[in-house]
Amino acid sequence: MLVPIIQWAIHRLDPVVEILEPQFRKRRRSIGEDLEKYGSGSMLVFVHRDSETMTLDERLREFDGIARSDVVPVVPVQMSEAWILFNGTAIAKAAGSSSAEVSVPSVAELEGIRDPKGRLDDLLVEAAGKPTGRRGKVFKRSIVERRVSVAGYISDYAPLERVPAFARFQETLASCYPYGSAAGA
Repeated sequence: MLVPIIQWAIHRLDPVVEILEPQFRKRRRSIGEDLEKYGSGSMLVFVHRDSETMTLDERLREFDGIARSDVVPVVPVQMSEAWILFNGTAIAKAAGSSSAEVSVPSVAELEGIRDPKGRLDDLLVEAAGKPTGRRGKVFKRSIVERRVSVAGYISDYAPLERVPAFARFQETLASCYPYGSAAGA
């Protein structure tokens, strides 16, 4: 779900950069321990951590002491789904009802939503017309895929620049790009 967001942010810094198919690895140890064992050979390594019950600063402290200049923390407040809740059109498209009107939270509200995943699921079901019976069961089985597709339907993440966690992500990305030095330096 975060790949389209990361790609958008990178293209803001460098519109002509080629972004290769990302490799995903599930973290098994602490962030520092995993990164010690993972030599990526990539320009940048994005490490996703939802803040969940921690503050953004508390979660970012997990990255303290990491000596690698290619690591970009991606830490949405609460969950990743919070970063895609602002676009009703994308939610409607992902629900298969592109003409549906979806009432989304304001950007200022995003970091305060306790269960962004549940809220997104509710909005997807609502946009689909609250399907019931067999259609409802089929829809609910596809809900994870639909969540992920919302991000792909969003072409402009600029509204998130007012969200502190997203702004921090962009600042860190800019300081690491390209090759661990400030852009243009």
